[in-house]
Amino acid sequence: MICLVIGGAKSGKSMYAQNLSKELENKGSNLYYVATMSPYDEDDLKRIENHLKEREGYGFQTIEVQRNIDNIINKIEKNDTLLIDSLTSLVTNEMFVLNEFNENIQNNIIMGLRNISKNALNLVMVSDYISSDSITYDSYTENFRKEIGLVNRNVAIFCDVVIECVFNNIIIHKGKDILESYRISNAN
Repeated sequence: MICLVIGGAKSGKSMYAQNLSKELENKGSNLYYVATMSPYDEDDLKRIENHLKEREGYGFQTIEVQRNIDNIINKIEKNDTLLIDSLTSLVTNEMFVLNEFNENIQNNIIMGLRNISKNALNLVMVSDYISSDSITYDSYTENFRKEIGLVNRNVAIFCDVVIECVFNNIIIHKGKDILESYRISNAN
């Protein structure tokens, strides 16, 4: 199964994705947490620490990859379940490299995610929606919003399931029948 879990900050999306990944895990195979965040400050370090605590006891093996997501293909096997958290951090890392600004990075990310999805049994991806306000931003931020929007839209196209988390409420936009076939309606 290929699934996108999307939502705003503190919406419950990461916890939902962790629970879903654990339920999808194929016994005897690997359960990977693919961490994409590059910590830039104390708040980021605290967020990482909280995510580590939240996943204790789940059995995740952590793979850290901040850029070039398709480089993990040689580490995974066909029966593995992967949770990538998050596409937002991945887009950030690809756009801003060593004081350089890279536009139009979505194609490489989408191609990498498609390749990963073909090489694993289950792929669950977490992303943020960042376009729910009406504020105008500078050109860098507007380009970032455009890129993450394009990544989210194109990933949703090849996903079997698309779930939105809003204040810990789950809205299934695509693939409800697939979740039901796994006997999963609400992995919280």
